[in-house]
Amino acid sequence: MVTIAGSGMGAYNFNNITIDFSKFDMIFCDKNYETNLENVTKGGFKVVKEAILENLDKEILYIVSGSPTFFSGAILILNVLKREGIAFKIIDNTSSLNYMLAHEGVSLVKTGIVTLHGKSGVDLESFLTKEYTFIICDDSTPQLLSDAMAHLSEDDVSITLGEQFGYQDESFSEVTLVDMLVNPPKMPYSLLIKRDYNPLPNISSEDTIEHENGMITKSYKRHISLQNLELQPNMLLWDVGAGSGSVSIDGYKRYKIRSVLFEKNLKRSAMIKNSLKKHKIIDAKLYEGEASELYKEEISRPERIFVGGGGTKVIAELDYLYERLAEGGIMVANFVTLTNLTQAITVLKEAAIAFEIKSVSLTTYKMSLLMPEPERVMHQIIIKKEVSNA
Repeated sequence: MVTIAGSGMGAYNFNNITIDFSKFDMIFCDKNYETNLENVTKGGFKVVKEAILENLDKEILYIVSGSPTFFSGAILILNVLKREGIAFKIIDNTSSLNYMLAHEGVSLVKTGIVTLHGKSGVDLESFLTKEYTFIICDDSTPQLLSDAMAHLSEDDVSITLGEQFGYQDESFSEVTLVDMLVNPPKMPYSLLIKRDYNPLPNISSEDTIEHENGMITKSYKRHISLQNLELQPNMLLWDVGAGSGSVSIDGYKRYKIRSVLFEKNLKRSAMIKNSLKKHKIIDAKLYEGEASELYKEEISRPERIFVGGGGTKVIAELDYLYERLAEGGIMVANFVTLTNLTQAITVLKEAAIAFEIKSVSLTTYKMSLLMPEPERVMHQIIIKKEVSNA
């Protein structure tokens, strides 16, 4: 039998565990725990997993911090036990999540949960999608959150910091991201962020996004572009020749993606910044200047690329953008002139890159006169990068 027990909050010891340790043949815990018991092995997931599978005839105790079912190595062990059909028992304990929500009087139903401990990015599916977001943190969390929330103001969120839960000097305080960057919180700590704004609709109308005349992807074309990009949460999109930024904006609002935008026109860049703030877009980075120069400086590897502008310099480098695209990635490029479309086709053919073309047109009839008002035809090149067999 394998028993998995939580040690609760506070110091790394067994003081909060009310079970008889003497009945276990083997006890496992993290390397940070302090104990005088003799039959204890300290180690991570790999050590525990191998020991369990090699000693199924013994009574085994695996101790994890906080709650066994809340963001701990126990989840990985449980998956192994279930898959192998091994009997197990769970002894729960208080988690930092339950402790924080109880202190603040917040319902779990209203709370998204995100762990940034050891992570390099925010899970956008859970971050600020509910009224509250609970965050498990590490030393890098303040800077990571500051980068991700660059387009939010201090008035958009309220942040409660909980430090040193279970220790004598535990505390709760209201903070800002600037506070945490200047005076880093004491580990271990957690955050509860309250979203103080109401999200706007997933598909934005043209009048809610600042743009110059004609420099915005119309909503129905935006629908089609986003659909053909086959976006999934937390994917990274490069928005090349972003124009108004509408594709990145609705990409986040509808699919919860990350984006890097490139726009050379300073007036349009200023408009993009305003719209990113207005629509509360998370994890969006804007480059101002010649896209064909700036995307060579960007070190990220996009899973999706949308080309909405950028001129002939960008079109001439569609083969370069294809190489930067992650395996299995998709690039969608929109054109309204046959000259640019022809150039794009030539570049792709010379590079032996497979593609397909879709043309989209729409005619509207106004109620007053029922006169047709056709819009410009949009030609869309779709490129899918195959996964290498190597």
